[in-house]
Amino acid sequence: MRIGRRFLGGLLGLWLLPAGSQAVNFTFESTTPDTAVDVKFTADLSISGDTLTLVLTNDSLNHGNGASPSLNPNDLLTSFYFDVFNGSSRPTLTYTGAVGDVCLTSSGVADNCGVVDKEADLRAFLAGDNTWQFKSGFALALGSETLTFGVGTAGNNSLTPNGFNGNIVDGMDYGLYAGDVTTANLNNRLLTIGSITFTWSGASGFTDADISGEALFGLGTQPDSTGFVPEPGTGLLLGAGLVGLGWYRRRS
Repeated sequence: MRIGRRFLGGLLGLWLLPAGSQAVNFTFESTTPDTAVDVKFTADLSISGDTLTLVLTNDSLNHGNGASPSLNPNDLLTSFYFDVFNGSSRPTLTYTGAVGDVCLTSSGVADNCGVVDKEADLRAFLAGDNTWQFKSGFALALGSETLTFGVGTAGNNSLTPNGFNGNIVDGMDYGLYAGDVTTANLNNRLLTIGSITFTWSGASGFTDADISGEALFGLGTQPDSTGFVPEPGTGLLLGAGLVGLGWYRRRS
């Protein structure tokens, strides 16, 4: 059930799950007010042995209003924040994998998803990688919990809690998109289509029950530059950008 929608620029959306739930599936549906594009994003988190796995998906083609291909930079999923906490400690995670299908987009012909050999490793460590960086040590206090970990492909060194290095990631490259690009403002870009799977080692001793019931998704080229409304009538401004109005959705 979608209970609301709206955000400005690169909005961060908040999801809350019922207390005590071990569910780790997050879904958000909304509509950009500037271009009226419907977007839908999902995140699936799980722990198995020593491995933490995160699957991010731009699922806008399955939006409740009908299929909605990405048209603009702000339709891209470019960051995600989460937490794993057992009540006394958090894991020391080592970034071991980031796998997705990369396409060279074209507004005139079908996107070429076979020209870039980046599918095997989309992790960003060095200047110019322009892919997905992982960072820990965030202290993003929203709702009832604090989010500590994040992955992102959009740099914004002037704002917190983003913290992703603009020399290592990029403005939108390798962001998650949906559909086939038909617009000039997404033309000739290396973007990740559909979904991307991240893995970390170091989760031994933690379970799905330790994964936070709250999470943040960031959109566009500066996902920390707007705020959100986690519940009706409650506003929150992040960074130094515009105030956005958003609603959350929850799944068990």
